[in-house]
Amino acid sequence: MHDVIGQPLTAIPDTVDAILRRPEPLDDIEVRGIFHESSYILLRAEEALSVKDGEAFCALFKLFSEAFAHSDVMFEEGIKTFVLHKTLLETVHSIFCVIVRQRHLPPHNPGTIELIHVISNLCDSEGLKDNCGVFFMSDLAQLLMCVYEDKYEAKKHFHLQRGVTTALINLVKGSKENKLRLSSWKFVADCCMASVDVFFQLQCSELLFRVSRPKRSVLTELKGSLRQDILDKLSSLPNDSTLLRRMIDLIQDLNSDNPEVLHFYLKQVDAADTLLTESTDAYFTPHYFTVMVTSSNADNITIPYKSIRSITLGKDGRIIIKLEDFPVKLEVLLSHTPGMDIITLHLTVERLRAFKQSAIHEWIVSELTAKKSTISQQTEQAIPSTSINHDHCSNISRLKRQTSEISREKIDNRQQDLPTGVTTAEQPSVSTRGTLHKKAMLKPLTSLETPGSFELEKPLLDIIDNISKSASSEEAHAIFAQLNRLIEAKVEVSHGGAVTSLSRQMSLIQKKVDTARSEASESRNLWQQNMIAEMEKLEQHINLTQTMVVDGVLKLNEDLRQVKQNNQALNERIAFIEFELQRTLEESRGVELMEVQELQDMCKRDVEQHEFELDQQMINRHNSGVSLMNYFRESPLCDSA
Repeated sequence: MHDVIGQPLTAIPDTVDAILRRPEPLDDIEVRGIFHESSYILLRAEEALSVKDGEAFCALFKLFSEAFAHSDVMFEEGIKTFVLHKTLLETVHSIFCVIVRQRHLPPHNPGTIELIHVISNLCDSEGLKDNCGVFFMSDLAQLLMCVYEDKYEAKKHFHLQRGVTTALINLVKGSKENKLRLSSWKFVADCCMASVDVFFQLQCSELLFRVSRPKRSVLTELKGSLRQDILDKLSSLPNDSTLLRRMIDLIQDLNSDNPEVLHFYLKQVDAADTLLTESTDAYFTPHYFTVMVTSSNADNITIPYKSIRSITLGKDGRIIIKLEDFPVKLEVLLSHTPGMDIITLHLTVERLRAFKQSAIHEWIVSELTAKKSTISQQTEQAIPSTSINHDHCSNISRLKRQTSEISREKIDNRQQDLPTGVTTAEQPSVSTRGTLHKKAMLKPLTSLETPGSFELEKPLLDIIDNISKSASSEEAHAIFAQLNRLIEAKVEVSHGGAVTSLSRQMSLIQKKVDTARSEASESRNLWQQNMIAEMEKLEQHINLTQTMVVDGVLKLNEDLRQVKQNNQALNERIAFIEFELQRTLEESRGVELMEVQELQDMCKRDVEQHEFELDQQMINRHNSGVSLMNYFRESPLCDSA
C-alpha cells in the first residue's frame, strides 16, 4: 500500500479505484497494510486538502472506509491502531476542522462524505467513543447546521446529512456523557423539518429519542420546531420491538402535508431477478426516491433521478426503472447486461394512477434535463482546453528548438548597447509569450511575474530602455522578439530546474520519511520486545503467585479437613463421655437408693432398739404395783391410739 499512497496526487484516484473495483476483494494483509500506513495516508490527505484536490482526498479516505468495512476483526484492528496512536485521531480532527470551519472542500464533495464515514466508524467503537465525542461532536452539529443553510442544495443531496447523523447516533449510543455533551438539540429538529429525506428524518427521530431518555427536558426545547402532536408521539415512543414501526408512522405524520414528499405503498420491490422486499413504503422527492427496507434495523435504497435511464409504467401496477448508475447496495445484484439493470416497483392499479397524476414525472424530467445540460457544458469546456494544451506544448517544443539557434546568433546591433558584464544568460524570465515587445514600453518589466520568481535588476531595465529609444521600431521589434525568445527559453530552463529541484526535495523528504518510519519501526519493535519481556516477567510473577495461592488454598483445605476430623472425634468423645456420665449417674442413683434404703432400715432398727431400751429402763425404774398397774392400764389406750 505504501507504493499506492506514495504516487502523485493526480494518480491516486485511478489507482485506488482500480484496486477497489477488481474482481477479488481486499485481503487481510492489504487491510492491515492500510491501517499500518494510516499516518502516511493522513499526511497525503492533508497534502490533497492543501491544494483542494477533492478526488485524491476522497480516494485516500475511501481506503479507510473499505478497511473498516472489511470484517469485524479488521474493524477492531483498525480501532486498535487509532487507540494506540492517539495522534492519528488528532490529525483526523484537524482535517475535519479545516473542512468544517475553513471549507476547503464543498460540503457535499465526495471527499467530505468519505471523511464523515471514517469518523462515523471511529465513533462506533467503545474505546474511542468518549474521545470522539470531545473531538467531533460540536463540529458535527455545526456541519449539519451549515448544510441546511442552503436548503435547495440540502434537498438535492442526502449522503452528507445521513453520514453526520449516523456519527451522532453512534456517539450517543451507550454513552450518557455524550448524550449530555451538547446543551441543545434543537438543530436536529430544525434540520428534520427542513429536509425532504425520509430516512434522514427517521435518523433524527432516533437521535432525539436517544438523547431525550436521560433528559426529558430536551423535548420541551423543541416546541418551536416541531408540532405538538409530533412531540407527543416522540415522547411516547417505547423502547421495544415496535419502536421502528412507530417512528416510521411518526415520520409519515410529519410529512402528511408536505407536497415535496409523496408516499406510495409497494407490494414488493425487485432488483433484476431478485426480490428485495415485500410490503414496504416508497417516498418520492424532487431529486430522488427512497424505498424502505424494513427489518430489525432500518435500511433503505435511495436512487437519484439522475441515475435513471428510462421508466416504463405497466398496466398491472408495475413501475419498471432502468438505471444508468447503480446504488452501492445493489451493485452486486445489478449489471449493465440487458435485463439486469432494472428495478421494479409493484403498486396497486389505483396507486399507479395516482403516481401518473403526481408531480413525480416532472421531477424526473427536470433532473434528467439538468444532467444533459451539465454533460454538454463539460464537453464544450473540454474541447478548448484540449486545443490550448496542444498549442502550449507546441510553443514549448518550438522554443526549445530555437534556444540553441538564438544562443549562437551574433546580435551586433545589441552588443554596442550592452555592457561587457551583462550576457544573454543574465536576461530575466517572464511568463508572457509573444507580447513582451508590446508591453515593454507600456510598463516596467519588474511588474511581470515569472514561475521562478526572478527579479530584473535596475541596470538591465536601463539597457532595455536605451534600446527602445535608440533603435528604430523595426529594429526594436526584432530585438525584443529575440529577447522574448531568450526569456521564454530561460523560463523553460528555470522551470525544468525548479521541477528537478522539487523532485530532489521530494525525494529527500521521502527518504527522511522512510528513515523516520524505519526508526519508528525499530523503536516500536524494541519497545514491543521490551514490553513482551516485561509481560513475560509479569506472567511469571502471576504464575508464581497463582501457584502460591493454590498451595495455600490446598493447605488451608487440608487444615480445614483435619479440624473437621478433630471436631468430629471430639464430638464423638463428648457423646461417649455424656453416655458414660449418664450411665454412671444412673448407677450412682441406684447405689444411693440402696444405701438410703439400708440407712432407713438401720435407723428403724435403731429406733426400735432405743424404744425397747427405753421401755426396759422405764420398767426397771418403776417397780411399784401402782406404776405397773397404771402402765398396763395405759397400754391398751396407747394401742388403741
